[in-house]
Amino acid sequence: MERRNYWQRMRRSRMSRRALLRASGRAGVGAAGLALVGCGDDDDDTQQQAAAQVQQQQQQGQPAAQQQAQQEAMQDQQAQQQAEQQVQQEATPAEQEEQQQQVVQAAPARQYGGNYTLNIVPNWDGFDPHRANLATPFQVFNDALMRLNQIYNNQGPVYTASIASLPEVPDDETYIFRFDQGAKFWDRYPTEGGRAFTAEDAAANIQRQIDSVDASGQPDARFWRAALYQDTASVDVPDEATLICKTNGPNATYLETTHMGYSFMTSIEALELWDQQWIDEQTNVDLMSGVGPFIPTEFSPESHIHMVRNPDFWQSLDGQQLPFLDSMTWRFLGDPTAQETAYRTGALDDFSGNAVAIEGVEADFPDHIRYDRGVVLPLAMRFNYNTEWDENPWLDRRVPYAFHLVMDRDTIIDAVYLGKGKPSTQQHINWYHGWSIPQEEMRTLPGYRPTKDEDIAMARQLMDAAGVEPGTNYPMIVADIFEGLYPGSSELYQSMYENALDISVSVELVPYDGITQRLVEGRYPGQFPIWVGAGTGDPTGEWNSRLVFGASGNLTHYNFKPVEDIVKTMKVTLDAEARREMALEVTYILLGEDERYGLDGFGDFSIMGNGIDTGIYWPYVNVPERSLNVWEREGWHWRKEVWMDTTHPDFPGDRA
Repeated sequence: MERRNYWQRMRRSRMSRRALLRASGRAGVGAAGLALVGCGDDDDDTQQQAAAQVQQQQQQGQPAAQQQAQQEAMQDQQAQQQAEQQVQQEATPAEQEEQQQQVVQAAPARQYGGNYTLNIVPNWDGFDPHRANLATPFQVFNDALMRLNQIYNNQGPVYTASIASLPEVPDDETYIFRFDQGAKFWDRYPTEGGRAFTAEDAAANIQRQIDSVDASGQPDARFWRAALYQDTASVDVPDEATLICKTNGPNATYLETTHMGYSFMTSIEALELWDQQWIDEQTNVDLMSGVGPFIPTEFSPESHIHMVRNPDFWQSLDGQQLPFLDSMTWRFLGDPTAQETAYRTGALDDFSGNAVAIEGVEADFPDHIRYDRGVVLPLAMRFNYNTEWDENPWLDRRVPYAFHLVMDRDTIIDAVYLGKGKPSTQQHINWYHGWSIPQEEMRTLPGYRPTKDEDIAMARQLMDAAGVEPGTNYPMIVADIFEGLYPGSSELYQSMYENALDISVSVELVPYDGITQRLVEGRYPGQFPIWVGAGTGDPTGEWNSRLVFGASGNLTHYNFKPVEDIVKTMKVTLDAEARREMALEVTYILLGEDERYGLDGFGDFSIMGNGIDTGIYWPYVNVPERSLNVWEREGWHWRKEVWMDTTHPDFPGDRA
């Protein structure tokens, strides 16, 4: 009963947001404002007060039409509340008694304690909150650090307050963040005593991204989202609780910088002390300073990272301080058999991945909880269009397009995800996002057709036209960790291309840091298979970082002016539906399906698709429902809400 009533309250919160959106639409409020309003912090007991403050602050300096829209929305919300009250008043005594019992049963029953132990791919490139680029640091940062705002649901997207309240947006170029959520740093060096997070901290983090230089003052390409932050025209701190950011004109993507990856916040002290140490000492767990629910205390690159509960964490849920867990441990188990064994023996609380293994575990443990969720990191092949690299084999776009055509997406999904997945067209528009080309149409496009004969014939004609001789060798790199997780996957890709294109492919297993180095240096031969970046469905921000020549995220040197012009227009277009139409246009260009441009604009990635992650967890683990729907690096710190039933007979009480 407690869970049902809790989620009923959350649905009512989202309903209020929809009412506000309707009213905003009547008044013609810009999309930048629509992304914010009505999304109070669901983790904070003061949600209603915070929402009222945001509404009051937003009214200051706003056009009358916007104020009227918000007033109408508030009236909608009040009418809804009055209707609910009327229903309660008209209830029979028996119904009223049942409602009272439900309220009593809805009281928090979550328990404190326990060490939540999970597994993660062991790839690591340091504790730098802005330059670390691999999945494992991102997961750790999601548990230890926080952002100005966070994403509540990636299908909207819907934003909520975090370190700061949702910003006021008095015009299309101004974002005012208020630091009124009570965020404070951990009580450890270099912020002993746990001082408050201030606007000066936020400004320093943002300025570091804008400058994107290393400790010696030289440009540093490892600030992967610098291009988005560099749209900032000014950063002002009128007082320690207020940050005002202005952009260089209307920008539909600017809010995204406050919740996406690479936007984690640390202290001014850490930025001043550790800029070079983050590079030199990538395994030093002491080089973290944050405000999040868990504090990293142990790190071994060969085995695990351990985090303990932040006793001074500043958020609560239904009157209980977060987080509920005493500690968390991420274990680095790359071998699927070792993962399954660890789960079966109680050394892991959650096990995800191989669907066949999960089904076997479920058969042996029928009371355990099974889940399925979309994997937001699509598999792909990546090319390199650097014209200054003399040995680059991809400059004639007919060649990468031929590789794109012969990729057998159904075979790969069967081999890697055991049939649980679907093809996708772009890395930031997954098949389950509303901005994607519909599956029915997608499956008629070259490269996506279920029967490959026509695609292979077309690909061979293109290779011949490009002057590629039979037996020509194409060197490829494969992440060593991917091959470890999915043994034989690189051989599958290799034989697929060799047989279809009558070429040879040489494979080199490379660690992730080596791959990053080659990208930065421009000597990148091509890579398969590769997990590529996730997104929230709207690719505007990511594309302005990745498809604009010279931008910080464009490490493959993609350079096509028509695409660049469209994505730049998307950035200043506040109407979401208009951006959606432009995104479809870009997608067709990147796929080589726009008759105006042919293959000239073919993209730097050939996307295979997204899998469906299958997993299972022990019955003493209680996971918030949203975590089963939102699985991505741009998450909402959901593990702070996980709790463990320490009275359950299966609970491993003796595990540290």
